[in-house]
Amino acid sequence: MSGRNIITRELSDSIRQCLGRKVKLTLKVLVKVETKGDKTDNRVLAFASCRLFVLTAKVPTRVDQHFHYLDIQGVESRKPNQLCLTVCDRVYTYYTTHEENSSHEVDTMVLSLGTALKNIFPAVPLTHIIRKVDIQPPKRMQQLDELERATLGGTRDMGPCGGFSTQYMCMCDYHALPYREEVAWDVDTIYLSHDTRELYLHDFDYLEQKDLIPIISALEYNTWFRKLRASHSKLSHEAIERILHVVSKSLSLEEIYLDNIGAKAEFANKLSLALLSNSNIPLQKLDLSHNPIEDKGLSNLCGLVAKLSPVAGGAVHISNPIGRQAKGLSHLNLSLCGLTGKGVNMLAHSLSVNKYMCQTLTFLSLAGNSLRDDVNNLYNFLAQPNTLKTLDLSATECAIDAVFGALLRGCTSSLAHLNLSRNSFGSKKTREMLPSFKQYFTSTLALKTLTLSQCKLPADALKNVLLGLACNENISEVDLDLSSNQLGGTGAQILESCIHGVRCLSALDISDNGLEAQLGPVVAAISKNKSIRKLSIGRNLNNIKSKHVYHVMESVVQMIQEEDCVLESLSINDSRLKTDLHNLLNALGSNHCLQSLDISGNYMGDSGARLLAKALQINSKLQYISYDRNNVTLQGYSDIAYALQSNYSVKFLPFPVHDALLCMKTAPERTENLMRRIQDTLYRNVSPMKYSNGQAFRLQQGFLLSSTQQQVDRLVLQTGEAVRTLRRSGSDLVGANSLQWAEGLITDADSSKQLISHLHDVVLRRDEAGNPIETKLHQISSDLHTVITNYLQDTVESMVRSAQDKCPNVLSEEKVVDDVRAACLAKSQLSSQLVETAIVEQAGSVILNKVNEVNLAIASTVSDRVIDEVVDSLSKTCKNLQSGEGPRKRASTGTEMGSRERGSSESSTRSERSDTVSQGDDTTSQKSDPSPLATPQLASKRKSLHGRKLRPQSVVGIISGLTDVDSSQSTRAAKSVTLPNYSKEKAESLDSVSELPSSCGQLQHLGKARPRRVKTRAPTRPMGRADLVEEDHDISEGVDTFFRPGSSTPTTPLISPDSENSPRLLKYGSTSSVESSPHTGGARTGSERGSIESLTRSDSLARSESDVTRESPRPRTKSRDTEEEDEMEDEDQSLDEKSRSVTSLIGRRSNEPMLKRSPDMSARKASTSSNISSMDGM
Repeated sequence: MSGRNIITRELSDSIRQCLGRKVKLTLKVLVKVETKGDKTDNRVLAFASCRLFVLTAKVPTRVDQHFHYLDIQGVESRKPNQLCLTVCDRVYTYYTTHEENSSHEVDTMVLSLGTALKNIFPAVPLTHIIRKVDIQPPKRMQQLDELERATLGGTRDMGPCGGFSTQYMCMCDYHALPYREEVAWDVDTIYLSHDTRELYLHDFDYLEQKDLIPIISALEYNTWFRKLRASHSKLSHEAIERILHVVSKSLSLEEIYLDNIGAKAEFANKLSLALLSNSNIPLQKLDLSHNPIEDKGLSNLCGLVAKLSPVAGGAVHISNPIGRQAKGLSHLNLSLCGLTGKGVNMLAHSLSVNKYMCQTLTFLSLAGNSLRDDVNNLYNFLAQPNTLKTLDLSATECAIDAVFGALLRGCTSSLAHLNLSRNSFGSKKTREMLPSFKQYFTSTLALKTLTLSQCKLPADALKNVLLGLACNENISEVDLDLSSNQLGGTGAQILESCIHGVRCLSALDISDNGLEAQLGPVVAAISKNKSIRKLSIGRNLNNIKSKHVYHVMESVVQMIQEEDCVLESLSINDSRLKTDLHNLLNALGSNHCLQSLDISGNYMGDSGARLLAKALQINSKLQYISYDRNNVTLQGYSDIAYALQSNYSVKFLPFPVHDALLCMKTAPERTENLMRRIQDTLYRNVSPMKYSNGQAFRLQQGFLLSSTQQQVDRLVLQTGEAVRTLRRSGSDLVGANSLQWAEGLITDADSSKQLISHLHDVVLRRDEAGNPIETKLHQISSDLHTVITNYLQDTVESMVRSAQDKCPNVLSEEKVVDDVRAACLAKSQLSSQLVETAIVEQAGSVILNKVNEVNLAIASTVSDRVIDEVVDSLSKTCKNLQSGEGPRKRASTGTEMGSRERGSSESSTRSERSDTVSQGDDTTSQKSDPSPLATPQLASKRKSLHGRKLRPQSVVGIISGLTDVDSSQSTRAAKSVTLPNYSKEKAESLDSVSELPSSCGQLQHLGKARPRRVKTRAPTRPMGRADLVEEDHDISEGVDTFFRPGSSTPTTPLISPDSENSPRLLKYGSTSSVESSPHTGGARTGSERGSIESLTRSDSLARSESDVTRESPRPRTKSRDTEEEDEMEDEDQSLDEKSRSVTSLIGRRSNEPMLKRSPDMSARKASTSSNISSMDGM
């Protein structure tokens, strides 16, 4: 009779009542236990799912002992009726009540124990859980071996995530902690759906620290999870101990991330022991960064004497965890661990000992440790041929030039990411760069990212980096970071001369380098490099003078507006540009290259937000814009939200936390509504959709016709008038064919203005007749739907056949199989509308939108070229008709072309002279009226496409409501935009005046029309008194004698009153003209010369006083606005004083008799002019 039958019903009920109904028992066996001496006592062994209970054999029963299965260290059975269990180093022996020669009950208990453990840990060998299993004879292990093969062979389902929920429940029972169903649900649902193999303790940090213990313990024998991450978690001592226990037991952990958990040197010592005790762990990645383990902990990890064996000479063999890794580590992160050169040398020696490490280690980070001491072992390891792909030595105080010596020998073939930021270049005694520094960049084969920020990069080092990369033809798509190096003017010159030849760069960061005014030429050089797609130039304009900002921003605008520009990302953040950013914003509307833009930290205000909104209404390329910290209010966000309604390309706008927070304080509801509108628009843009190309065509038409239509109309009128004049006069100088040719040009000119609209109609007619692309897309969607349907039907048949093979008894009837097949076919139907939507509307939208862009580019090229030809032909035809020659067609040979050019130049010269004479009055009237309210005049040439795509300077920065500082900056920017761009020949012609009228109107103060800022403080020196000016003299008196017809003034160029040199012209140019005027008759009286000398001395004295005033004590650092205000005040005061002095002098001397020139007048004139020039140089 078996032991099961001996247990009575009453005893079974008592056991169930004692353990509770929630405890499910798999086996109950009556056994005997030795007590005192030879006496025995009956006990009942009850096997549950996770625990073994030992109960008394009396009613009512009670629990005598209980063991968790994980506490069992050994199972022995040397006799048929004997079972010995080793629990916590203590042996418990039990005997069955059946015959002594029968082993059936003992084998059943061993099999029940093995089955329970296999149900919990199906993928782990039983011998790995119970260290010792000794059953004699071995044939009694047959059933247990079959169970082992069934589970390890994969024929049994382990459950979600390798049976984590069951293992977690087992560990909760083991640690006597409550079972949290939410933990099991998260793992079985979320982790399984994402197929993630990383257990992140941050997902459960809302629990108490003790609840983390069973979660961590569940990884001991779990084979699903390959990664354990406890980053940035403050773990308790018990949790850390469980992590160490998992490391000593796990068979599947490949990656362990324990960064910033507060571990110290003692933890590193225990971790090394755990690694040594588990030789089966396949560890490949270890991250202990941001833990203060210091050199002591690193020595325990790398130099711990795990095994000492005496060798010759009394030396010892050191075997350490890292050196013992069978496959070697591939990722080791020890950044910010408080290490020094001593500890790193030990680590490098340990890495060199392992012969596999050079073949497996791909990531090494020692950032943030102090390596100022000698680290030759590290250099030796880097000099060996290795497979490192990422090396991070940032902020280690190591010598960069010494590092490159080692990298040149061992890290040229695979090193892709190199970070040496916040380090220095050798000692100050070493003036020359090592040749290995440049040689590395010329010989590297895999470099992708190079970070040299905050290295105080010397000029020679920068030059070697750029030239080395320029000479390397084996690499491409390199990301170069040179930020925060304070390159200054010297670095800017090197960048300007070298950067255009570095064709391997795809991203360049030169932010925070103090380039200031030199940034403009650098940007111009970068624009010549057609491989750079990402550029960062922020934080370079914080200390720049206001007058230089415009030129820098003009270079940026010109770069992004080039036809062949490849720049996709531009960052100009934290530059405090204010209204100087407006030019860039105006250029965004027509930009077709930028996809990402960072303008945060520029304080552009609502005026900048409005210009950005204007640009977004027509821009179709920008996808990412960062615009926080710009002092934008609700009005600005309202403009942006409105503009996004018509924009379908912007997909990501980082939430403007700083500016939105200020808006929330004043109007929280309106701010929330505006932000919701913006986010809803971005969500709409994420979904692909087809947009009409009509707006793009109309936009391009506006670009092509702006400042062109009026010019073409003017040329048409002039040419038509010339044709009509020749027809009325009946002149034979021009043939009938020439007149017909001119009339044909006029007809073409009228048609060219609407050419792009006709081209758009051509595209529309083709689309209406049936776009072949859309037709092909519909055909593809239909064919694809047929393929998908056939594939699903074949899949159903394959699954039904597989089910019949696995379950032949259940699916033996044809009726059941047909029902299953019919149900599967009903569920396998895929709507054709879904396929058509995916192909035609989503993928097709992207394709058709790109096709529309290409059509637009073709149409704009055709229209632009035709209009250019019309303007050129009309101009030449009009000149030829006016000169009595017929229109000429283009020469086809070089000789004819040369003769044509010479003839054209001569005729154009004559035409220009005649135009100057005939239109002299108009030109004089236009130039003498500098009023900003005058009608703008058309340029003589058609604007380039670059100029036409730029939005004109807006008055948004000078309207009421803005600060005076912003108004002044905007006014100067507007003036700079309208400066005439004279050619060299035209500038030389303007350098002298051939003939002036004998009488002219009253002289005007050319600087008084300039807007002035409101003065906030008293002037630095007293202004001239108004009563000193003689009011009884008419300023026009004596002017007719002051100038002599036919004379020239070669020393006084005509300069626009808006230019920067106009104040200097008024200060010194007028004085020189008065002194050297040829109308004085050859000599001046002594009183006149004295007046001139007194004026010169007073001017010098005033300049000296001004210099003294400027040198008065002031704060060393002034803002851009304060500096600008000082300059304007001094300039205005000096301007007024000199104008009054010159006017008074002219009035007093106009009626005096003119004397003959004395022989020494020329010498005195030269002396006076040199004095004035020397004062000007002061």
